[in-house]
Amino acid sequence: MPTTTLLGGSGATRSHKNPAAGGAVRHMRWTQKINDCMPMELKFYFPDLPSGPLDAYRKKATFNWRLMKLAYDNLTTIKLKHDIYSFMEKHPLFQYSDTSLSLDEERHITVKRMYALFNANFVPFEKIVEEPRILQADTEAMFMYDSSLAVKLSLTFRMFANTIQGSGKPHHYHFVEDVQNGKIGGSFALTEVSHGSNAKGMRTTATYVPEKKQFVIHSADFEAAKFWVGNMGKCATHAIVYAMLISKGKNHGLHAFVVPLRDTKTLKPFPGVIVGDIGEKVGLNGIDNGFVMFNNYHIPKENALDKLGGVDDNGDYQTAYRDPNKRFGASLGILSGGRVNIAGISTNYLQKAIVIAVRYSAVRKQFGAQNAVEETPVLEYQQQQIRLLPYLAATYAFRIFCSWFSAVHINMTIDKYAGKEGDAALGMELHALSSSAKPMCSWVVRDGIQNCREACGGHGYLKASGLGDLRNDNDANCTYEGENSLLLQQASNYLLTAWGRRHKLSDDDTPLGSLKFLLNADELLKTTCPWKSQEQLVDPYNLTQMYKWLTAYVLKMTYEKVSKLKQEGKDNLQAKNESQSYNAVTLSIVYGENYILNHFYNTAKNFEDVSCRRVLLKLVSLFGAFLLEKHMATLYIGGYFTLDQGFHLREGILRLCSEITPEAVALADTLAPPDFCMKSVLGLSDGEVYKHIQNKVMTYPGALSRPHWWKDVVYWQSYVDSKL
Repeated sequence: MPTTTLLGGSGATRSHKNPAAGGAVRHMRWTQKINDCMPMELKFYFPDLPSGPLDAYRKKATFNWRLMKLAYDNLTTIKLKHDIYSFMEKHPLFQYSDTSLSLDEERHITVKRMYALFNANFVPFEKIVEEPRILQADTEAMFMYDSSLAVKLSLTFRMFANTIQGSGKPHHYHFVEDVQNGKIGGSFALTEVSHGSNAKGMRTTATYVPEKKQFVIHSADFEAAKFWVGNMGKCATHAIVYAMLISKGKNHGLHAFVVPLRDTKTLKPFPGVIVGDIGEKVGLNGIDNGFVMFNNYHIPKENALDKLGGVDDNGDYQTAYRDPNKRFGASLGILSGGRVNIAGISTNYLQKAIVIAVRYSAVRKQFGAQNAVEETPVLEYQQQQIRLLPYLAATYAFRIFCSWFSAVHINMTIDKYAGKEGDAALGMELHALSSSAKPMCSWVVRDGIQNCREACGGHGYLKASGLGDLRNDNDANCTYEGENSLLLQQASNYLLTAWGRRHKLSDDDTPLGSLKFLLNADELLKTTCPWKSQEQLVDPYNLTQMYKWLTAYVLKMTYEKVSKLKQEGKDNLQAKNESQSYNAVTLSIVYGENYILNHFYNTAKNFEDVSCRRVLLKLVSLFGAFLLEKHMATLYIGGYFTLDQGFHLREGILRLCSEITPEAVALADTLAPPDFCMKSVLGLSDGEVYKHIQNKVMTYPGALSRPHWWKDVVYWQSYVDSKL
């Protein structure tokens, strides 16, 4: 078997148990132990930041911004990112253009950069096994530079190889070797023009012909064309195509096939393959998303990825799964890492956006107290704080959670490739939690980036601010790998099943601890919130307990509504459909919020450095209180909140924002990529915003020149009259 190429995130341990959610104690600390030489090593990778307008805020910070990085990184991942950044900064291919590129130019330069990084091979498999977090570090570094580059590299090499290794047999591994050697480029074709979410309704067919030992791949019409396929538009030579396997007149459901699309020497499509580019998108235009149609296109039988089921030479179907639904679920379960990764990808976008907005808000001054010598930085205004600082807290919460979550997935994948028997309960819980975390993170990030853009005022609307591109690129996270609202149903279905057996749950049923909120749920739901004061209502531990009640309450209400609808004669589909809004969707979001908040809290309280720990716990409070406030109506409807508790919660949020403001720039410094990758006139580490705007405006090609169409301004009447 060739070297495994994993698509995933980061991690720190091979254990799946998580004390942050109440799991077993067999869990290594996520923060690296701080030793005496650590500060010096960190200073090597992160030299002193340039002096300038941000100095005043940096001097207010009460913690070491370099040590704070160890909340989600370690020296191994820090070194890897440093090496990648240094490689890109010195390489001529990675110099940013001063002007916007055409669609073709953007696609072209992304391909060249992809192969440069592919050739450098910063994350060989043996290093991933030693330290799973390096894969997340590699992904983060690429996303901080250019998101199209990161996605394209993952699609071309990692996802293609992973799918073959998960669904194929040894005779398929030559495809993996070829992609790892750069001989071929892969893509993943599931979605069709008229079908995306309903995978069982796909219309591309693969009909087996026993006489030739071949499959005939066919698209009935354009609606059956595979669509949105990343890397297929211009570059992919091969695709993993999902099609309905038909043999001896029987449809055996959706199966995966390795399908050659283009000649590896000429990139011309093979006869029977119509493949093309779908054109410009809202964002991520460095990726050539494409479509493909097949006209009775023949492929060898050996190209069927039949590890989970397929036909023998005679066309008789063979599988270890008696239930076709279980085989189908196992097939798609191999790809569950996509949702895990998107949660981390979304975080990378917010990570960059919040740095830009916080740094700019610390420099931008407007108004001020009467008779004041200077105007006031806009970061000091309450409305600016509440628009930005909860999302700063969310960035830390997501960054810490996604590092751990990706590690769980990577380690589970490594175990699977090593032939170890899988943990069914772990697989189901990972599926549910990823189906919640992906929508939750991408929606919070969507709102966070928009707030960053607006909080930067008019300058935030400049393309040179970088915020518009971050917003557009992240937007895809809300719909691919499952549109968020639909994806949340997979989490709610898991939870509804859990409610009925809540009295029998054990640690083995919830290896990740995400169902621990159900312990004594019936007794818990009889209680009301015991905390009355502002300080108590934003205490980080108290917030985890409030979320425990909230999650149990929304699950109980959803379960009861579904049951009532079924009692009224509604079938399962109708009952589920009529219990989504205000119930199942909210349930899945709250489930993810509860888990991530608990994970954040346990990481923060165990952080070794006292000063960093104190600031992290304030971020936990702000993150939890900000999210909980959005469920205020439910807290009152359920009788958990009474009188003025909601008022005190809101006042606590404002107080936390004020307390975190002096730390905000240093917290942004911790999250920030090198200036080389920032690609923003508002967010560079020197804080010289206006100098960078001036330089960008004055040097922009054509900014100071007369347009070649100047006569159409001066003599406009001549061409207007000529059209009468």
